[in-house]
Amino acid sequence: MSSNIAPTIAKTPTISKRATIWLNIALAIISPLLLIGLLEGTAYVWERGQANSLYAWELVASRRMVWEEHPTPGAGYTLIKPHSHYEWQGIQVDVNSHGLRGPETTYEKPPGTFRILNLGDSIVMGWGVGEEDTYGRRLESRLNEESSDDLRFEVINAGVPGWNLENALAYLQVEGLKYKPDLILLGVTLTNDIYGKSALLADNKPGLIKWLRSNTYFWPFLTVQLRWLEARAEGRERIDVIDPPTNPDRYFPPNSGAEQWRRFWNQVSAIDRLAGEKDIPVVLVIFPLEYQVVDESYPTIPQELLTANAAEAGIPVLDLLPAFQQACREKPGGACHLEDRYLFADVWMHPSAFGHKLTADELDALDELSSPD
Repeated sequence: MSSNIAPTIAKTPTISKRATIWLNIALAIISPLLLIGLLEGTAYVWERGQANSLYAWELVASRRMVWEEHPTPGAGYTLIKPHSHYEWQGIQVDVNSHGLRGPETTYEKPPGTFRILNLGDSIVMGWGVGEEDTYGRRLESRLNEESSDDLRFEVINAGVPGWNLENALAYLQVEGLKYKPDLILLGVTLTNDIYGKSALLADNKPGLIKWLRSNTYFWPFLTVQLRWLEARAEGRERIDVIDPPTNPDRYFPPNSGAEQWRRFWNQVSAIDRLAGEKDIPVVLVIFPLEYQVVDESYPTIPQELLTANAAEAGIPVLDLLPAFQQACREKPGGACHLEDRYLFADVWMHPSAFGHKLTADELDALDELSSPD
């Protein structure tokens, strides 16, 4: 008996044209997202590693701090986002409700307190060292240990990274004087204060770039890698942020008659006048460049001019360069050298914990602090 059953042929399901279009759209959307996600994860791991590396403060800290902008008066000023917390190289940075590093304090001064406002930029803030190691906190502890009566000393860390003297003046006008300080220590940094822009102008990148820098990991990762490629193409071993220039002209005018010096001193004078209206003395504290410390032939025109101008104006001044040079010469095992992290915490100009200790030692010896009225 013959069979008339025809063989069955399997039919492959067909995808409609509309489904194909939607599939292509989905792939076009998902593929870049997966790529970005992979890149973001890689960049996150990279940044976590950098946060504990030798260059953590240069490569990560400067990108991750969140700022509040106060555009008036004058040049305005910035503060670190209140109640924020950071950690780089295992060093904690805790910010109080006033946008400053350090413990909580009030504008109202407790009875029997001699209050010192430590005013300046990242050196005052303690860039690269623990808060307990900053010269302001060391000075506060030492003064209280040495006090023989009921007088209590309090040092307020009014140092914000990126400030120049215009920002310090604006802050003093709006907030600094509210603390009713009995003394102001005005820290002068040769890197930021002479040529440095206002903190509100320093980062003038487009809004999208700022957002990507602050809210992603892949963008900082890519920009750093690009800078490394550029540096190597130019025959340089390091990128700019960890390769400070050696030429003194990059830090200060070589000519004592330069207009920049007059403008700079006008800012110092304005701060002194504002404090003087409240009968608050100001002490000028000059921090050296590491180049000046390790090479005694390096120009010292900033120290010479500022010391002379301060003497003429009757402003007490502490030039830290001699103390740093002596400590460098007396380093155990041989004189210190560039970037050995002995007196400086990084490749720029921020003092190490030992550098902060030296600063506290020198301040403690000043008449304005050893016998306050």
